[in-house]
Amino acid sequence: MKQIFSLILIFSLIFSYAQEYSFAKKFNYGKVILKDESTLEGELKWFPSQNDNLKFRKSSTESTVKYKPTDVISFSSDNLKFVPLFNFKAYADSYALVGILTTINETFGEVVSEGKFNIYFTLITGYNAVSRTIESYPNFVFQDSSDPEKKLVAYPYMIRMKDKKYEKAKENLYILFKDYPEIVEKIKAFKKENDFIEIIEMVEELSK
Repeated sequence: MKQIFSLILIFSLIFSYAQEYSFAKKFNYGKVILKDESTLEGELKWFPSQNDNLKFRKSSTESTVKYKPTDVISFSSDNLKFVPLFNFKAYADSYALVGILTTINETFGEVVSEGKFNIYFTLITGYNAVSRTIESYPNFVFQDSSDPEKKLVAYPYMIRMKDKKYEKAKENLYILFKDYPEIVEKIKAFKKENDFIEIIEMVEELSK
């Protein structure tokens, strides 16, 4: 499977509840591609949240520069690639509590797969009113690569909430994959305890 290492890492992070990358707490070797297509190589740090900017420095002895999603084309580290994602609705604290989606103006998403449909993975930071703690809410984000509007469609994963909210969240995926009934049926049958990789594999097959 394409990006299989990435997928294994994603799911191991989720199931361990670590939800962190190695560069989340300390600087790691990485590359940044800026909007002018120039490449920076050095050390980077980014905490997986829509509220955090990418930090980059050439070396530990040089000053740190911060980059917003609007400043870069992509960045990579640990064999993982991240790209900017803009203007989409995510499933986070407000959805888990009262069923209201959270508007994400900009963040970085890990590239899970690229092709006819692009698939990204994001962690959205929000406040858990039950535990009274800050929490990360995992979302898979889908995009029809031929869509001129580049619309992003998110779906929650392993968030602690009632099953009926997961079922409600599927509605936008039904619209996105309306021309592929076998994928729609797979999504309809999906439960939060099931293996999401099966759905990703089906979407990836469309690009072959």
